Amino acid sequence: MSSPLRIALYGGSFDPPHQCHVLVATWALCRGGVDEVWITPALGHAFGKRMAPFETRCRMVAAAVAHLGPHVRVEPIEGRLPVPSYTVDTVRALLAEHPDQDVEVTLVMGADAYAERERWKAWGELEALVGGRILVVGRGVQVGNGARNETFALPDLSSTEIRRRVAAHEPFWWMVPAPVLATIEQEGLYQVPPEVAP
Repeated sequence: MSSPLRIALYGGSFDPPHQCHVLVATWALCRGGVDEVWITPALGHAFGKRMAPFETRCRMVAAAVAHLGPHVRVEPIEGRLPVPSYTVDTVRALLAEHPDQDVEVTLVMGADAYAERERWKAWGELEALVGGRILVVGRGVQVGNGARNETFALPDLSSTEIRRRVAAHEPFWWMVPAPVLATIEQEGLYQVPPEVAP
């Protein structure tokens, strides 16, 4: 019997992807316990937040993590699912797309989302689908974690602040990987301040 394909599933808006997103993908792969990291950009936001085009965000994420090699990749499955696709729906769909392969999913979550997990759609089912395998990522400060989980703290960096800086014409080059910076500048992304974006 062959061993399962162990993947770390890392979802988010990635609007835009920044240095901390790359750090999370690197950590998830390097810490061991998974064979690949699949990054799943959201097609639409659960609360209707306006985002850069899905294809553009997928392209930026792929460019941002290209140096990590073939074991870290973008999985654009949410582009094939209804909007919004909640995490439980995405995991169900991923498993359904690999019926002939034993896939073991580890969920990568932000500490803020983990703290609100009981409010997520079908959390109990989602936790069962991933067998309780959850990696919790904190930002800014080290945060507490459950006995079956671990926490990796990151610098306090956010896509919201990057979008604000772009619209305000303030420097942000150190916050994003070089290919992401090039895409933002070449395609004129995030030029409208978030508070007035349609």
